[in-house]
Amino acid sequence: MATESPARIRGFISRLARGPEALRGAFVLITATIAALVWANLPGDSYQTFWHLPLGFELGGFRFELSLQHWINDAVMAVFFAHVTLEVRREIELGELRDWRRASVPVIAAVAGLVIPALVYVGVTWGSDAVGGWGVVVSTDTAFVLGMLALVGRGMPPQLRIFLVTLAVADDVGALGVIAFAYTGHFNPLPLLLAAAGLAVIAVMRFLGVWRGALYLLPSIMVWVGLYLSGVHATLAGVAIALLLPIFATGFDDLRRARDHMRAFQMSPTAGYARTAENSLARAISINERAHRALMPYITWLILPMFALANAGVRITGESLADAFTSTLTWGILIGLVVGKIVAITVSTWIVTRVRPGVLGPAVRMSHILGVSMLAGMGFTISLFVTELAFDDPVDVSRAQIGVIAATVIAAALGAITFSIVSARERRRSPHRDRLVRALDPARDPVLGDSTSAVIAVVEYGNYATPYSPGAGEMRQEMEGRFGGDVVYSFRHLPLEQPLGRSAAIANEAAALQGRFWEMRDELLREAPIETERQIRRAAAAAGLNLRRFEEDSGDAATAQRVEEDLQDAEMMHLNEAPTYFIDNVRYEGSIDAGSVNAAVANARDAAVQKVAG
Repeated sequence: MATESPARIRGFISRLARGPEALRGAFVLITATIAALVWANLPGDSYQTFWHLPLGFELGGFRFELSLQHWINDAVMAVFFAHVTLEVRREIELGELRDWRRASVPVIAAVAGLVIPALVYVGVTWGSDAVGGWGVVVSTDTAFVLGMLALVGRGMPPQLRIFLVTLAVADDVGALGVIAFAYTGHFNPLPLLLAAAGLAVIAVMRFLGVWRGALYLLPSIMVWVGLYLSGVHATLAGVAIALLLPIFATGFDDLRRARDHMRAFQMSPTAGYARTAENSLARAISINERAHRALMPYITWLILPMFALANAGVRITGESLADAFTSTLTWGILIGLVVGKIVAITVSTWIVTRVRPGVLGPAVRMSHILGVSMLAGMGFTISLFVTELAFDDPVDVSRAQIGVIAATVIAAALGAITFSIVSARERRRSPHRDRLVRALDPARDPVLGDSTSAVIAVVEYGNYATPYSPGAGEMRQEMEGRFGGDVVYSFRHLPLEQPLGRSAAIANEAAALQGRFWEMRDELLREAPIETERQIRRAAAAAGLNLRRFEEDSGDAATAQRVEEDLQDAEMMHLNEAPTYFIDNVRYEGSIDAGSVNAAVANARDAAVQKVAG
């Protein structure tokens, strides 16, 4: 056992280093929370003294000063709420919330997860002064929950993460509304004119097509100052600003223009061409997308840990614990977050699935939803944030903080236990999940490269009906250029639930009968995501197909059977996400981006070469 423990620790650290950003972010947030608790319980009052240090400036007769904690809670957290709102806008405009049929279940679950925990809390604290703190229990900490799912929910269907992200986004919208309407302080309408002016400037800049993100900074500061002086909680400035920032899907013309400028730079690598290429790439991506990606590391590694360090430091003694756990406030938070979230999300989802069977998709079951509902009790960040707004008495603040931290720990433990049980069942149900059940067959499968001389094979299961399809095409092109004859690459179909994804897959196989599988695939990727039959016909024409024969072959049962065979293999391996890659017959479980996938291919290639040499 002594030698096994360090090995387990090393294994955990290795998984953490290789794991997704959400897992690493959750680990940093936990570390900051523990540091805050340790610091707050050291002898003396250094924790409180440090976070209440005044910090500000004086300009003429105007003096502006906040404590360090208030700078974090009122200003720095505005950036966090802006980041959350950017994701909400992206999901509504381009992502999962755009398709109401797919989004309806987690949105309904999120609404139930806001209302029922609040009612539970009010019921527990009814008749006491603490009843006004119901907003503490409405929110789910997105960073913690996604990190925990990445840690304990490995091997779960990808649709479960989509369900959770949609749930968290809808939950965040509700939590922001609660903060705006229930916990606004003394209101002074005059400074709102300054905020309105800043928002008007942002709106005009958006209308004029201003694409340089830095130019939006000054009017954003105006909005924050105006809201702060008005008494409306200043973090809502981030929400208002993010709602106005431009968002759009990258168009083919933008991609072509950026590609032309990149080609010009390759032919003549000068500073001028480099600047032009850089600008064309930036203009092809909306400010919403660029800002969301740029802020992500600061949110993960700085803002949320700093918030936890400044707000999670509650002094824990036998006396404070005894006081907290004999208080209806603490129990209201515990029961509201843990029990309320489980009941709300599980029961509401169960009711919707009874009314509309199959709406979750074949891969997600109620056991998965139960695990997610348990993790949803981790309210942490926004719960602690609302605690500071809801209570003035330091004793009530301490009771609420203890309740939030205890609920987060209990919810994490319940979720981990549930997912470990579900994972064990999944492994028994799908023993072939990690390996390719049918090896690459050049006589059947389309291949790029020479299968007789290649060191390893890469098989992709993908489709054309998701926004991620074009990225898979770029990944394959980069793979070909980087590995040459060392790697043979093949593509199999995984249209999942998208009807036009299936039509596109059949069209691709019809093109293969004319010897133009890869040409058709490239054209379908240029059209992706496939949302109309017209796109398929346009791709067929661009691929140089005989259109009359193409129409006949597309209706042939043998062509559809070829796609059905790929789907049967995918079902046996429990594949629920496109694209999914198998590298040297082993399922790849890492991030789906060109750098990560090709790094895994390089590692497999090097290992295979060493094995042959040894």
